[in-house]
Amino acid sequence: MADSSFDKFTKITAQVRSGALEPAYLVLGSDTFFVSLFIKLVKATYQQKFGGNGDITQLDGNEVKKRDDLEAYLSGGGLFSSASLIILQNVNSLDAGSRKLLQQVVSQGNPDMFFLITHPESSRSKRVPQWVLRFAENGQIVPADTPYENEIPRLVHRFAEIRGKKIQPRAVELLMQLTSNDLALIEHEMEKLSLFLGEDAEMITVDVVQDCIAAVSHATVLNLYDAISERNAAQAIKAFHEIFSRDDSIPYVIISIYTHLNKILGFTDHRTFPDVSTAATIASSGSRFYQQKIFKASRQFSQDELEAALCDLADIDYQFRQASIPSMSYFTTWVANHLV
Repeated sequence: MADSSFDKFTKITAQVRSGALEPAYLVLGSDTFFVSLFIKLVKATYQQKFGGNGDITQLDGNEVKKRDDLEAYLSGGGLFSSASLIILQNVNSLDAGSRKLLQQVVSQGNPDMFFLITHPESSRSKRVPQWVLRFAENGQIVPADTPYENEIPRLVHRFAEIRGKKIQPRAVELLMQLTSNDLALIEHEMEKLSLFLGEDAEMITVDVVQDCIAAVSHATVLNLYDAISERNAAQAIKAFHEIFSRDDSIPYVIISIYTHLNKILGFTDHRTFPDVSTAATIASSGSRFYQQKIFKASRQFSQDELEAALCDLADIDYQFRQASIPSMSYFTTWVANHLV
């Protein structure tokens, strides 16, 4: 029996995690979670191999449609670079001149250049243009299709394994129900479960899932996110008080706020709302509404203000990791310093 798209994606990501990089990857499919995940993995492996000596250029076909726009980016790394990684999303937007140029450069097989190219057509489809498929002649096709429902449990087990945990089948079913099979939300919840469980416990059970969800409700965390995004100090304090009544939820909340602020920070470099793929990467979500919400929040802060807020939040996290539960005063001070 032939491997499914999901099986192929799993095998290729395992190869990348092991440190093996192909000269070229052609990512086919429109599942934002899988596309973003694969880009993240390739970038991490590339940086591990080449460190500061490797250039990374991330482009969108909508912004480099013409040959002249693209040519400058395909000349290789900088003077002191040992390698170059070109990530080009939405290759379907290129005009004929740009396509021909890109095909020429990719087909040369320069050992110091790596390519990751995405196209929204499903890998399961027979409508992928031949000129697109040629990009994989010196590399691999990576399926980025939304998995079928019966494949999601294996993905959940993989998320647990990466975090050094195991999860019971019934706990997987419950997690899928609670997240409506949203892959980004499943991974987010798995991070929460891992933190909730701690380093000493390995098995995620139904009780753990139920207790973790009960520890801090989604509504409370979302209210906190909104309060931070709007710089509403009073609402933030109210949400912190509710969360603080359960000490075991504090590490999850700290890392959640840290992640939320980093997403906001990611948009501060953009004076206008960026293209779809860039916005999805920054927000780690394919939801246009959520992307715009985070972008709107980025207008409330300067880059320096966000970096200071993140620095102070890291200090609170340090206090927790020293086995000393931070008092509520830490959070009220943080709110006073950064939201007022």
